[in-house]
Amino acid sequence: MILKYLMMILCVFNVKPGQRCILNSRRDFGQPLPVIIRNGRLLEPTDKYGNVEIDNGETLTLSCGESRVRHPNANKHFEVATVTCQGGDTFTNNDWITAPSSFLFFSCDIPPVYMSKRTNRTCHNNNKIFEVGYPVRDDFYPIYETCFDEWRLTPLYSVYTQKPYNAQFQQHVERPYFVEDDAYRHLSVFKLFSPRGLEAAVRKRVGGHAANDYITAESFLSRGHLAAKTDFVYAFGERASFHYVNCAPQWYGFNSGNWNTLEVDLRNRVHAAGYDTVIYTGTHGVMELLNSSGSTVDVHLYDDVNNNPLIPVPLYFYKVVYEPSSKRGTAFVGINNPFYSSVSRESVMIFCPDQCANNTQFSWLTWSPRTKSEGICFCCTVEHFRQVIPHLPPFEVTGLLS
Repeated sequence: MILKYLMMILCVFNVKPGQRCILNSRRDFGQPLPVIIRNGRLLEPTDKYGNVEIDNGETLTLSCGESRVRHPNANKHFEVATVTCQGGDTFTNNDWITAPSSFLFFSCDIPPVYMSKRTNRTCHNNNKIFEVGYPVRDDFYPIYETCFDEWRLTPLYSVYTQKPYNAQFQQHVERPYFVEDDAYRHLSVFKLFSPRGLEAAVRKRVGGHAANDYITAESFLSRGHLAAKTDFVYAFGERASFHYVNCAPQWYGFNSGNWNTLEVDLRNRVHAAGYDTVIYTGTHGVMELLNSSGSTVDVHLYDDVNNNPLIPVPLYFYKVVYEPSSKRGTAFVGINNPFYSSVSRESVMIFCPDQCANNTQFSWLTWSPRTKSEGICFCCTVEHFRQVIPHLPPFEVTGLLS
């Protein structure tokens, strides 16, 4: 605590009159971090290195939702408060802060609560779009949005922006529990997606003896993010990724293997190339397994009272990366089934000519695309992708984005 106060004192003496504030995503944001609003929008960096420049005298709004904004120099505490840049990393507000204060030490009692909001906007097959974000006073600030199939209870895709600064995401942000809200009706999604629930779903479909071929200490279903935690730069964005509308059952080897590698490689590539992209990341199809009788069965997590299967285990996970300014895009696709046995079956599941294979323009990819245990992966033109997976809204594509 003494060190904190010394740092704050040094910050005050180092500030020059009229100096801008500069905050870095890796250095100047504490935890639990408030939701930060600038000029009516969620805060975002102003350069590729995670820095945000704020004019001297400019005001930011901090919201902790159901808890209160904290700082060692505070003599009052509010759920929503404002602070004004004095230069460097120093902010003030005489109404509740006793001295100019380092931004690093603004925090909440507990992390702000995020939620999903069902909109009236529609997406593929007239499904509804859900926004996931934070309510602040009378406004809602979405982090991303999801096209959600309310009949089959599965996300078709989540969509968000990825910019060069996203590679500089805030580090050491604690992983929260996934949030349900009411998108999955009355179902206890937490139980269905628990390790025990995911294993029970496989055993129900294939039979107990056959399930032992699929469920082992190294092979099991897990919660698979569509938009990844670290695809968002600040803690409030990272935490909001833990919502069940942004999640589908994914085999652990794929989740921790090529899917994770693709997430990291894309962030690094967007950063290095300076791309300003929109990413559609979603699921398609239903994976099959052989049951105890040797027949193929679709795998779902739940059957309703009319025996309609719900919450499919997807066959495919994908990321379509699109740069609007150049109208270029590429679809990256992974197969969520490490158990098929024939080369001919694999050739059918890879439904397009692989644009990344033996292509030096994609040498930045570090995945192992033909390692089945990590998820077979391939790349398509957006046009070819749409012929098989028709989820995406219309946008013009003139070439591959590499």
